[in-house]
Amino acid sequence: MTCFVTVGTTLFEELINKVLSEDCLTNLKKIGVKKVRLQIGKGNFEQEVVDRVFGGVVADEGSASLEGLEIDYYRFKPSISEDMADAFVVIGHAGAGTCLEVLALHLPFITVTNDKLMDNHQAELAIQLSDDGYLLQCTPTTLPEMILKEELFSLRQFAAPNKKFLAEHIKEMVGIKSES
Repeated sequence: MTCFVTVGTTLFEELINKVLSEDCLTNLKKIGVKKVRLQIGKGNFEQEVVDRVFGGVVADEGSASLEGLEIDYYRFKPSISEDMADAFVVIGHAGAGTCLEVLALHLPFITVTNDKLMDNHQAELAIQLSDDGYLLQCTPTTLPEMILKEELFSLRQFAAPNKKFLAEHIKEMVGIKSES
C-alpha cells in the first residue's frame, strides 16, 4: 500500500523532509503503508535525510529501501493523477487542484499547510475542508500524530458537482435560454 506525497509546483522542503522523518515513517508503517512515493517539486532533502534514507546520494529522482519501506521520489511529471489513483493514502500541500483531485478519488487525505507563509490561502481552504470532514489538516510539526488519527479512514466522501446544473447556470449567466 502506497502513501503518495505531493507538494505540487511549490517549494515545501519542510513537508518532504518531515514525511521521511523516523516518526512519520514509523507511523506510516503502523497504518499499513509499504511504499512512500514523493513528488518533491523544487525542494531538496536535508542532509540528514539524504544520509539516513538515500545513503548520501540524491538526484532529480531516486529510490531507496529503509526498514521495510520502499521509498521513491521525483521532482515533476506531466501528470500525477496515476500516482494519486494508485495511493492508499495521500499527504500533500493544500493547493486547490490537489485537494479537488484527491477528494474526487475518495482517498484518505492529509493536507499539510506551510505555516511559514503569510496570507496563506491554502491554509484557509484546508481548514474549511477539514472542518467539513473531507480531509485532515495539519502543519509539518503535527504530521506524525495526524497519520495515526482514526478519522483518516472515515472522512466524508466528496460529492462531485452536478454538471447539468452547472451548465444551465452558466447558460443563464451568459444569456442563453434554457432548452426546457
